[in-house]
Amino acid sequence: MKILVVTLSNPGDVILTLPVFQSLALAFPGAELHVVTGEAGRVVFEADPRIRSLRVYQKKSSLSEKWGLLKTIRAERFDLIVDLRKSLIGLLGGARLRNRYPDFSKRTLHRAERHLKVLGGICQIAPGDPGFLKTSGGLPSEASAKEGRLLVVAAVGSKSDIKKWPAEYYAELLDRLAIEDGCRVVLVGDQNDRADAEKVKRLMKTEPLDLCGRTTFEELKNLIAGAALVVTNDSAPLHIADALGVPVLAIFGPTDPRKYGPRRGTSLALRKEIFCAPCEKAQCRYAHECMRELGPLEAHANAARILGGESPAGDLKILVIRLDRIGDVVLSLPAIEAIRNRFPRAWLSVMTRPYTQTLFEGHPLVDEVIPYFYEKKGRHGGMLGAFRFVREIARRRFDIVFILHPGARSHLLPYLAGIPYRVGFGSCLPFLLTHRAPDHRAEGRRHESQYALDVVRAFGVDPDFSPGAGIPVGAYDESGLSFQKPLAAIHPGASCVSKRWPKERFALLAKKLEEELGYQVAVVGGEEETELGRYLQSAADGRLVDLTGRLTLRQLAAFLKHCRILVSSDSGPVHVAAAVGTPVVSIFGRNKAGLSPARWRPLGEGHAVIQEDAGCVVCLAHRCPIDFECLKAVSVENVFARAAEILKS
Repeated sequence: MKILVVTLSNPGDVILTLPVFQSLALAFPGAELHVVTGEAGRVVFEADPRIRSLRVYQKKSSLSEKWGLLKTIRAERFDLIVDLRKSLIGLLGGARLRNRYPDFSKRTLHRAERHLKVLGGICQIAPGDPGFLKTSGGLPSEASAKEGRLLVVAAVGSKSDIKKWPAEYYAELLDRLAIEDGCRVVLVGDQNDRADAEKVKRLMKTEPLDLCGRTTFEELKNLIAGAALVVTNDSAPLHIADALGVPVLAIFGPTDPRKYGPRRGTSLALRKEIFCAPCEKAQCRYAHECMRELGPLEAHANAARILGGESPAGDLKILVIRLDRIGDVVLSLPAIEAIRNRFPRAWLSVMTRPYTQTLFEGHPLVDEVIPYFYEKKGRHGGMLGAFRFVREIARRRFDIVFILHPGARSHLLPYLAGIPYRVGFGSCLPFLLTHRAPDHRAEGRRHESQYALDVVRAFGVDPDFSPGAGIPVGAYDESGLSFQKPLAAIHPGASCVSKRWPKERFALLAKKLEEELGYQVAVVGGEEETELGRYLQSAADGRLVDLTGRLTLRQLAAFLKHCRILVSSDSGPVHVAAAVGTPVVSIFGRNKAGLSPARWRPLGEGHAVIQEDAGCVVCLAHRCPIDFECLKAVSVENVFARAAEILKS
């Protein structure tokens, strides 16, 4: 029996048609397989002895050339023509049998499954994995694994710019795989991908093996077959790896992973559900947000899970919402750990404000971070932006949402998105919730982390309290940090004037830490605190390191992990330091219920809280009429003594 398969043009598209070849080979053993394909797709079949003949279909050929190809095909007298291009060859090729053309189904199918549908009425579809793509075995000598290191193949290029993940994201992801997971990274692709590979290579801290544009198709197959993981966007190497059974981390944006993503359970397609994705369009009106939204930390966490052999998340999807400040977000970690312990196989997403999202990106407890840009000029600001964001959340089809901080925005969004189970504090729009926790936070009798756990308990989960969930800091985050003397950090800023210890006293404290204990002192803070940093550096005659406004939250966590101590006002860095295991001296002023150390002290052991009683009958916090005497009552000597005690222990 002679069978002609008219397949597609690009190698990736051709590979998605290989299950058709496998089914035909199994249904008609001994049959001759002949192929018509595009110029670029011929590499898939050239070295395959199972293909009796290979003809190239040129789109731009003249009408007479196309007629000549058709006459040649008719002269072959094929018994069956399977035309996957839906061209005239199937209709006019003269075969006794051919596949049916019309397909009016609107159901979203993977392209491989859609190609298999054409065999309906011709033969039985082969069960299980396609298995038609074969390799000759053996890796290029320079790519062979060394010292037991896992091989990671990265294809960073794409013919379409809108399918490209940013080069700086690829560089950080591949560096993390090399530094933190000990992998050997190889860049692959064709000649057209050379510029993309060079850009990624320049941005990397480590040195990958660059084979982009330097392998044949057979060598590329062998290289991918020997990999522990393939990292790529929607590209031909994705489909090669999937056909060979190699795990893939595929990054999608405008194209639909339901149609073009990896099909094996050991692989994962990552995509952010923004309102316009997947648009499947060649032009983008929104600056490629669908590709930029997915960060390298989240991608690395998923890559590490694949390399570790972890099974994919189950069907249950959980959302945790926390839209307030840095410290509040960090103190949610015990609640998130409790949710993960109760639902270990669930897909767990965390919604935060954009400036706190890096605290959760790459965290082992979290599968996805969703930033909410609700500020006036943010992407989700205004009525139209809010509607788009509701649609993004609705499309994710979450089953449960835990709202750890009450607010109209936090309660309304999951209700409009149709999340079935909505758990939160009953103090705000309680009719929007299905499960309510009593809100006693204003009393301030317990720690903030315990109040967050009350929300988890309201859903019937009774967690054991554990302060152990911290912020993981990997070797990549710590790379480049080097100081001659031991480090002590100070943070003089805070979100409210009622929490700020006088800057003059911080300057005196920094001087004592350096002169009496021999520590290199660094001041940390956000961009809004750069003036404070300049003042302290000037007061210390330039001997203090000013890092205000220079560190991202992730870099701040890595830096604080290197410090022996942090001395700070009651502020977010206190909780970041505690979460990375650095001892803290936290200075409190106000003693109003709900604002005192009982609720906001650093979590865990080995920390010190300093607060003086100014004799106020009632604390008015930021409306203090006596110029915050409670803060002025905290002496430099007392703070230094507590810091020295911690450092010596």
